[in-house]
Amino acid sequence: MLYGARARATLARRSEKLYNRDMKIELKNVTKTYDLFAKGIEDVTLTAEGMLGVVGEAGAGLHTLAGVIGGVLDTDSGELLFGGKVMNDVPPEKRNAFYSDRMTPPLKGSVMRNLTYGVRLRGAGRREAEEAALAAAEHFGIEKLLTKGARSLPYGMRLRAELARMEVRRADVALFYDPFFGAEDIAEASELIKSATERTGCTVIAFSPRGSELKYLGDECAVMRNGNVIRSGRTADVLSDPKTAYVACFTSDVPVNIVHDGGKTYAVRADAARLTAGDIPVISSGLGYTALHAGEDEPPFVVKGETSERTAGYVTERRMLLCDECGDGETSEGEAE
Repeated sequence: MLYGARARATLARRSEKLYNRDMKIELKNVTKTYDLFAKGIEDVTLTAEGMLGVVGEAGAGLHTLAGVIGGVLDTDSGELLFGGKVMNDVPPEKRNAFYSDRMTPPLKGSVMRNLTYGVRLRGAGRREAEEAALAAAEHFGIEKLLTKGARSLPYGMRLRAELARMEVRRADVALFYDPFFGAEDIAEASELIKSATERTGCTVIAFSPRGSELKYLGDECAVMRNGNVIRSGRTADVLSDPKTAYVACFTSDVPVNIVHDGGKTYAVRADAARLTAGDIPVISSGLGYTALHAGEDEPPFVVKGETSERTAGYVTERRMLLCDECGDGETSEGEAE
């Protein structure tokens, strides 16, 4: 095994590649179906540069989307492009795509074996692979763990090992499924992934089945449901202007009230609602929050808790106007999953 100065020299020689390999990933009207009764993804159009977060509950199509980008699933229609090159018929081993699933354990053996395995399969010599692995391990603070069993690492160290593996792999695109599973500090884990994205120039697409994690998954995002992208754009814009009741509830980290006012529909976060008396936060309920509209202009609404019922006002400047079709009853009031 090689140490210190040589590893840093290797990293210095590779610095231009690390920082200047940004790859644009584009999906244009991509559809993948499994049979007549099972839809994977339908007419998906997305662009990823830097870091893109994609959220959706079970059945939304996250695994299918990841499989299509990685090449383990083919497409029925549409185009997949890496850096402007059509990749639909390119086999996975030639796509230079990295995949990490928090639910899948690492390879048996040491952390060093995990870091070098992929690049060795692609023809790198042992010396080159170990130099690159040590340089990456030093950057992510796991150089003292290289001889440890990869499966014995706690979550925080395992994430660092996966990011180091991504760097050694020199992938054009990295797909992370449920990267915050088991994390004690999601914000810290998010910053690690973002810094690795900036450092390597690798395009990262992070998938999560929990909409409340959207704000940690990058500056750009997409929300999926039943195989379709139902909202996409800058993450801050999606969270402040969700457009639909489903997106408002699914992506919120607190319960959301859906309020109807004069033919318009609003989403009001529970932490934005205030009682008219004393500006006290609205009473919470084990069943969530229920808002019933009761007036015009700046109307009060009734908030029902498990044991109480009160008339309250809400902070109008923080209510989010939703599109008209949100009032169809598709999404009920209550706590986002």
